[in-house]
Amino acid sequence: MIDKFRRASLVLPFLFTVVGLVVLISLGNWQMDRKVWKENLIDLVNKRIASPASSFEEVVALSKNLDDIRFRSVTVKGVFDHTQERHYFLPFKGKVGWHIITPLKTEAGDVVLIDRGFVPERLKDATRRSKGLVEGLQVIEGLVRLSEKGNYFSPKNDVRGNKWYVRDIQELYASLKGDVKRSFPFMIDQKRIETSGEWPRPGVTKVKFSDKHLGYALTWYGLALTLIGVFIAFAFSRLRK
Repeated sequence: MIDKFRRASLVLPFLFTVVGLVVLISLGNWQMDRKVWKENLIDLVNKRIASPASSFEEVVALSKNLDDIRFRSVTVKGVFDHTQERHYFLPFKGKVGWHIITPLKTEAGDVVLIDRGFVPERLKDATRRSKGLVEGLQVIEGLVRLSEKGNYFSPKNDVRGNKWYVRDIQELYASLKGDVKRSFPFMIDQKRIETSGEWPRPGVTKVKFSDKHLGYALTWYGLALTLIGVFIAFAFSRLRK
């Protein structure tokens, strides 16, 4: 068999085919592993969203391992500092607008960032939504969110212009003025509450994850089968000669 392959100049094509199969099957297996990981993540997030809210102190204690607090429900009490709200660009349901991120000073004197929700472009200026600038002690229930990394196309955050395009939590904390006792590796997305038309509108956290890994895996496995078919056809044609 080996001599026939040599005479038909099939040794190198065979080796290239084997290498190609190893790569394609490995990519397919990797996507199947990603599928299991994504399903576990979706199940974990759904359970955490539906579970009773933890106290802010409990979340802080667990924050040494960020995976333990991701999307965990949490309750925190404090007073908003509306003079330091940050504007994070993120369209919602096809509408161009911003998320209003406001520091909340807790009863213990800590400062935690709260994503209060979405406002359209015309209401970015806080003076145009004065009813939403709530005063006094607030009880906020929300979801723990971690930093996100931008991609190649993401604009850089404009700290001076207060235009944020990447949810870099440490950079957001660093931009705050005044006495910040300590910063946290997370912020809180406020959950939906009943309002009478005030802005911003909370409860717009995206918690849906796309799960296309099975389709990707089938694509890689399909390419592997195609490669086998091409090599067999090519080998038969060379062996006949």
